[in-house]
Amino acid sequence: MTKTNVTRRQMLKTAAAASLATTGPWWLVRGSHGARAKKLVFWQLPNFTPLADQLQKEQVYEFAKSAGLKESEVEYATVANEGFAEKLAAALEAGNPPDVARLYESNVQFYAAQGHLLDVTDLVDKMRREPKGIFDSSLTAVRYNGRAYGVPLAVNPWPVHARIDLLEQHKLDYPKTWDEFIETCRKIQSPPRLFGFGMCLGLVEDTTDNVMNLLWCYGGKMVEADNKTVVMNSPENAAGVKVIEAMFRTHKIIPQGTIGWDNSGNNKAYQSRQAAFVMNPTSIYAYLNQSDPDLQKRTGLFPVPAGPKGTVNLIDTWAFGAFKQNPYPELARGLISHFMQPANYDKIIQSTGGRWVPVYKRLFDSPFWKSKPEFKHFVGMAETGMPVSYAGSPTPAAGEVLNTHVIPKMIQRVLVDNWEPPRALEECHRRIEEVYARNLKL
Repeated sequence: MTKTNVTRRQMLKTAAAASLATTGPWWLVRGSHGARAKKLVFWQLPNFTPLADQLQKEQVYEFAKSAGLKESEVEYATVANEGFAEKLAAALEAGNPPDVARLYESNVQFYAAQGHLLDVTDLVDKMRREPKGIFDSSLTAVRYNGRAYGVPLAVNPWPVHARIDLLEQHKLDYPKTWDEFIETCRKIQSPPRLFGFGMCLGLVEDTTDNVMNLLWCYGGKMVEADNKTVVMNSPENAAGVKVIEAMFRTHKIIPQGTIGWDNSGNNKAYQSRQAAFVMNPTSIYAYLNQSDPDLQKRTGLFPVPAGPKGTVNLIDTWAFGAFKQNPYPELARGLISHFMQPANYDKIIQSTGGRWVPVYKRLFDSPFWKSKPEFKHFVGMAETGMPVSYAGSPTPAAGEVLNTHVIPKMIQRVLVDNWEPPRALEECHRRIEEVYARNLKL
C-alpha cells in the first residue's frame, strides 16, 4: 500500500468517526467520503443452498441499513464460480474490486502476497475469544506472514459418503482400512449399474483432493512443512498410487469413465446411485436433503479408511476477504464482522443443511448438529483435518499446483499411459518443484 492510500484511509476513518454520535457504531457512515456511487460492493458465490443464499443477501442489506446506507449505495452481485478468478483479476487490474468476497483457501495467500487484502487479524482474534473459540485448522488458510488476511467462514470436510443401506444389506460394517474398503466394494458392487468407489480421476481439482487424501494414509505428502521442500517422489506416495492403480485396473471397483470426470462427476455418480462410496464435501449430502431425502436417509458420512499411517482427513477452508482498493475499508470490515456474529453466522450455517461445518466450536452444541448421527465425526475432522497442500500450508504455489492439475496428470500417466508409479511421481515431483521454486522468487 502506498503512503497516499494509507493517508486516505486514515482520513476517511477520522472523518467517519467525527460524524458519529457518541453511541454510534464505529462503521456507521453519514454523508459521502468518496466519489464512488456504490459505497459497499459484495460479491456472492452461490455455493450455499438457496435459503442460505437468500439469508446472506438479507444480512448484507441489514448491515447496510444499520450503517446508514441507502439500498442504492449497495451493490450485491452474484458471481458464478466458473470465471470468478478471471472476473476478479480484471476488477483488480481496473482498480475496482469488490469490497468483500468469499475466497478459497490458497487464494487468500495469493491475493495477500500481492498486497490486495486488508489485514483482518483483529477480527479473527475477536472470533477466537468467543466461548470455546474457533477451530485452529481454519486459521492455516487465512494467515500470511503471521497475520490474518481473511476471516474463516467455514471448514469444509471431505467425508466419505457411504451407502449404509448396502452395507446393512450385506451385513457389513463401514470398512476401517483401505484393504477392507477394497473387499467391501467388491462385495456390494454390481457393475455396470453400481460401482464400489466413485473416485474422481479426471484432470480437475477434485482428483488432486481424492488422490492426496489416500496417499496421506500411506505416509505420503506433497511438500514439507517449510513450504519449500517438495517430497512428491517418495516410496510412501508410490505405495498409495499402486493402491489406486489396483482399485482401478485389478479390482475394477472404480469405473473406467472416472478419468474423464469433471468436479461434478462423483456427485452425479452418487446422486444417481451408481457409486456406493465417494469422497467429497457435504455438498452431496446437502443436495440430497432437498432432492432425494430417501437417499439421504441411506447415506452415512465417515472419515476415510486407514492406511499404514492411519486415517488422515482432508479439509479446506473458505474465507471472507476484504480488498484494499476501495474508499470505505471500514465498511468492508464492518460487513464481515456482521456476518460473523455467532447468531447471524449460525443461521447461515444451519440453512446449508450440513454443507458447511462451523468454525465456532460451540455451535456444535446445538440440536441441529447433535440430532443427526451422520455429523458425529465432523468435530474430529475439523480438529485434525489437513489442507490438500499438507504437510505445507495453503500458499500461492500450492494453489498453482491445484489449479494446473499436476497431480491428476500424474495419476493419469499411470492409469492411461501405463507408466510405473515411480516414473510418474518423478515427473510430477519435478513439475511441483518448478512451481514452488518460481513462487519463492516472487
